[in-house]
Amino acid sequence: MLFGALAWMGSPPVAEAQAPAQRPNIVMLMTDDTGWNDFGPYSGGGAGLGHPTPNVDRLAKEGSTFTNWYGQASCTAGRASFITGRIPIRSALSIVVAPGDENALRKETPTIAEFFKKNGYKTYFSGKWHLGDKPEAYPTEHGFDEMKEFAAYYAGVYAYNNTSNWFHPWFPSFNAAFSQAYDSVVNLGEWEGTAGKPATRVGTIDYDSLATLDIRQTDSAIDYIKKNARGGTPFFMDVNFIKMHNPTNAAPEFRGRSHLGDYSDSLMELDTDIGRIMDTIRAEAPNTIVILTADNGAWLDAYPDAGTTPFRGEKGTAFEGGWRVPGIMWWPGQIPAGVQKNEMMSHIDAWATLATMAGLTPPPHDWVGNDGKPIYFDSIDNSQYILGKSDHSARNSWVYIDGENFLGARIDIGGDPKEPRLNIAWKYLYTAKDSWLGSEANLGSIGAVYNLTMDPYEKYDMTFNGAAPTRVLPSSPGRFAGQDNGWILALIEPVILDFDKSILKYPNIKRYVGGASNDLIPNLQRPDDPLPLLKGSNPQAKGSGG
Repeated sequence: MLFGALAWMGSPPVAEAQAPAQRPNIVMLMTDDTGWNDFGPYSGGGAGLGHPTPNVDRLAKEGSTFTNWYGQASCTAGRASFITGRIPIRSALSIVVAPGDENALRKETPTIAEFFKKNGYKTYFSGKWHLGDKPEAYPTEHGFDEMKEFAAYYAGVYAYNNTSNWFHPWFPSFNAAFSQAYDSVVNLGEWEGTAGKPATRVGTIDYDSLATLDIRQTDSAIDYIKKNARGGTPFFMDVNFIKMHNPTNAAPEFRGRSHLGDYSDSLMELDTDIGRIMDTIRAEAPNTIVILTADNGAWLDAYPDAGTTPFRGEKGTAFEGGWRVPGIMWWPGQIPAGVQKNEMMSHIDAWATLATMAGLTPPPHDWVGNDGKPIYFDSIDNSQYILGKSDHSARNSWVYIDGENFLGARIDIGGDPKEPRLNIAWKYLYTAKDSWLGSEANLGSIGAVYNLTMDPYEKYDMTFNGAAPTRVLPSSPGRFAGQDNGWILALIEPVILDFDKSILKYPNIKRYVGGASNDLIPNLQRPDDPLPLLKGSNPQAKGSGG
């Protein structure tokens, strides 16, 4: 379920948390822009695509693989959903945080790191953050005891001013005033530090140093695991690889390995880094829950420096290609090995699920923020499904929000006593586009309907029994049926109304104007307030929306 309503859908009861003999360690391995079937366990990925991933293949054989794991539609939102356990727009993190952006993870927003720290865990962060580039937004200000190889942004930001590389030959680094202004806004530093102390800048990140950043953060993660494995205190680690966001730049020892270019070379490097961390966990800390996933769907616009997905759309769209990400969970003796799970799991649900699996009580849906004000906590405990104790996921609904646009909703429905395994997924969209760089198409008052169980690739709009995606009805395979499926609104409307009620009762944090590029556009139809950006706390034009 999404908000705690819709009990009539028949979601399984949630078991109370039981403390294990020793609380497990928790390691999140978050990759960037990795495609749903880049890895071997997914639909002919890995070796089938020319880049073998033996370490991820082994992880899947020893754990459970999820075909319906949802991230978000963009980097910032995907990471925020895991860190906060909430729909990103609630915490003003649904739009990509740009260099110099005033928008960032705020002090009043509780985090998963704070939760586990308060419950006796050591907490560690490394790699890509993308939730704010100023010191007050750093991980060590939000529940992490320690951070290493911290990078504020995605890979592209660090490559703009590398004019020796072909992809940005026109960056005007020759203009001293522009370069100085750019560097004053963009945090190009690599940082490390501990909570309660100012972070230390240990280097500058550029295209060349990106090549080895993941190897270095893998080394740091291995050192941390070895140091803390036998101390008696469990640890919570959030390891965030800078790969596979374009522009990829494989470490020297992996260049040319695949004979298919930078992306496949980098993916083989990523697999090796994952394998090194997993080998250390197996040897030093086997009582560890591991999640391997990605922040959002593949960015196909960047092909061939991009991931692969069989689904329609890409990151930044409402279609499954923007939301479904690889998801593998591992915990020896607890999470079933070699199992494929086909119902929903998500970044949002990781917090409540991991808490229960660790014998802790997750926060209630009706919660309070760090400032004492009421907030809504979206995370759902899905531990029974993951541990093989329930046939169905505890999550049976979803809302699709990209940026500040409400795109649609999904509901999974079962309940047939003759076929209890049955669970059919229906999706309703009000607006859609096939490319992040494309224009949004308003689907009108009728919208579009997809049966994700029959048609996970969203080829057929079922508003009228299989209308072609273009809505050219004469070419539709269902053109003779004349049968509308308007009844689906009876399934979808409660999901949307429930979300509407939640934002009325628990208002979203208001986003600061100035982060997204379209914030710069003067509203000439509002002569009373044509330039809201200039009323912000920082009236300087920020960087691009990336």
